[in-house]
Amino acid sequence: MTSPPGPPDGGGPTFNNWGDSWGPQFGVVHNLTYVMPGADAPPEEQFRAGVRELNSNNRLSALRFLEKAFDAGRTPARAYYLMLAILSGQSFELLGEEHMERLRQAAAFAQEPSESAGVGGSDAYGPAIRVICQLLMLLSRPPDAVQADGRTLSAPSGIDTLPAVRRSEMLQHLQMIMYGAARDRLDAWDAAEVAEKRCAGDRRNRAPKFFMPDPVGPKQRIAAPADITGAEQVVLTASAALGSAGLVCALVVLFRGSPGTAVLVLLTLVPGAAAAAWYGMERRWLGERLAAENRRHFVTAPGHQPWHETWGNSAVPFNPAVVPGAYRIAWPNRQYEDFHADISKVVAHYFNLQFRDGEGLSAWAEHSRGVRLSLANELTIAYGGTNSVSGLEWLVAMHAEETARAWCNRTLFAYQQQLSVPLQISLPFWAGVVSFGIGALTGIGDVLSVDAGTGLWAIALLVGAGVLAGRNGYAVFARRRTHTADVQAFGLRYGNELRVWQHRLDYLADRPTDSEMAQWLDYDLRALRRESLDHYGLSHHDVRKHFFVTEANPGCDRARNLYGPPRYSSYIIRLFLLTEGGVRQHEWTMDFITASHNREDRRSFRYDAIGSVAVTQIGLRGVGPHRTVVPLRNEPPATGLSTRPADELILAQALRLSLLNSENLDIVVENFHDFINRTWENPERLSQLAFETSGVSTALRILESVAAEGRGWFAAQRASLARRLNGARLLATPDSRGLTAAPGDLNNRKPH
Repeated sequence: MTSPPGPPDGGGPTFNNWGDSWGPQFGVVHNLTYVMPGADAPPEEQFRAGVRELNSNNRLSALRFLEKAFDAGRTPARAYYLMLAILSGQSFELLGEEHMERLRQAAAFAQEPSESAGVGGSDAYGPAIRVICQLLMLLSRPPDAVQADGRTLSAPSGIDTLPAVRRSEMLQHLQMIMYGAARDRLDAWDAAEVAEKRCAGDRRNRAPKFFMPDPVGPKQRIAAPADITGAEQVVLTASAALGSAGLVCALVVLFRGSPGTAVLVLLTLVPGAAAAAWYGMERRWLGERLAAENRRHFVTAPGHQPWHETWGNSAVPFNPAVVPGAYRIAWPNRQYEDFHADISKVVAHYFNLQFRDGEGLSAWAEHSRGVRLSLANELTIAYGGTNSVSGLEWLVAMHAEETARAWCNRTLFAYQQQLSVPLQISLPFWAGVVSFGIGALTGIGDVLSVDAGTGLWAIALLVGAGVLAGRNGYAVFARRRTHTADVQAFGLRYGNELRVWQHRLDYLADRPTDSEMAQWLDYDLRALRRESLDHYGLSHHDVRKHFFVTEANPGCDRARNLYGPPRYSSYIIRLFLLTEGGVRQHEWTMDFITASHNREDRRSFRYDAIGSVAVTQIGLRGVGPHRTVVPLRNEPPATGLSTRPADELILAQALRLSLLNSENLDIVVENFHDFINRTWENPERLSQLAFETSGVSTALRILESVAAEGRGWFAAQRASLARRLNGARLLATPDSRGLTAAPGDLNNRKPH
């Protein structure tokens, strides 16, 4: 036996901590750790769900829950959060009439005191509602509007005295209506909060865990049953009866002729036959087991079934099929075939991670080829009917590292020595064969010479018994021997997988919630807005409108909660600052894990330079940093998903801003390709969610209006707002009560 192949001298794997890595090709969808309330859930449960969704910036879902809770019982708390949900990330002038009516209903609680003691209580929902109403009033006033006494209308006076949690919520959700002095009033407090909380909660170490899939628990492999069937029992009983009858007849004849010969035959034939049969079956089983392991470790010749095992959950019948240059299983339905294609990518990824370069790379790929194929087939049979591949990445990574370690230690093919026939089996087998031969030759000659007729019957009975026992006896022996070996092997494997799975769960125990991810992103956006204002030398008074749009950086990791918005490990963030003179656009590529940006671009253009703004369908070709946006009119229809080629054209949508200088800006909207639970989720609703959470919905409506009306849009907007706010009567008396001048707003009692 040749020594097992291994890496060249000096080579070795680059073992990766699979606990700190995740899959490169598939988005992760986490199952909810809480139950979403149904339509008939109690109002308090609806309210809690609405607040939770609002904290995750899932505005549409939050609005549904909060409206139900508000209609079931109106309180200042429910009114306040309903207003936040309506206004969160929205441009007020584009709100529908149904939202205006909701705001009017919620504004009725503006005069309510805090539900705790006074304005300084822990909630202060009534005063917070009044501040929101006053902020809306300011939207309809020109920047230099003054009262009769000459004071500039600047900011709600009560905004300073609100509890920190209320101010933080307003800064997170009311960015689109908080400008000028109102924002100045909170500027220092906002800067301090962002500096303190942007990377709080061990963000650098915990944020990567959000992008790791929920690990699917291991399934214990069930060994094939070793029970004897009824037919086998009958055959073995018959063979024993025939053999006993034949042996008795032969001994009777032999004792009649020569008692000494009879004793010799009895002492050589029976023990020899037993030894040859027992050790012969063991030799044959070892050979078959070795062949099975070879099929599992090596690529099988075309037309041969590589392996077959029985799984306790549900055995999946399959037929071997040959694809040129590779081997795969012809699965019984499309679902299994797609799963097999996906899990094969994951297997290839984690096995390739073990060796990055060096002389051992090609040898490792060749020697692990069979293990990769077998592992993909096993996982498809066990999990292909119900699970996605992302939850199995930990299991694939574990087997990849174990296989690489065994190959590096030259033990990957050690089974060949372990399953070779040892001397303690070969010697008894051949001794039994010799003993049986001596007894048989001696007995046959004497039996035929003493009584040929009876001797022929005895020989016929013994031969028949041997044939029946040989065929069925080995089947029973092999089944029981395999069962014993499999129970031990499967038990060790399952115990190891269970230990690693529990370690994985412990590692992910402090994974951040979706609300934490949303809050970290909000702090990033607030910090980037401040950075952009400083760069352009603008103040809050100079900015008439601003909005962010975000998209995934190509090649980043993606994850989301079921029904929730997507989160990315790296973002492309664009900030649009609309001033009286034009648009300032700032773009960053930001690493979400470290809250740092490594690339930024800037551009400025006048309003009359905007040619068109539209959401258009595009194609994305390639993956990762090599992704390109392809105009669909120049491309053939998308390739079927079952083949999944490397250059597959994936349909998507993008916000395209076209300038008159022929420059285009494409903002790609998440299309949830390989990133959706189609059993539970509605693709159309997810598409709407992607437009909302990325900021594309707001950007489209604002840029369309600005492109159509130019800088005159601001004056027209204020006039429209004044009419709508007066009609809605958000305050009992729509005047300037509670509005004060901020420091620096007065210059000799005149607007400044």
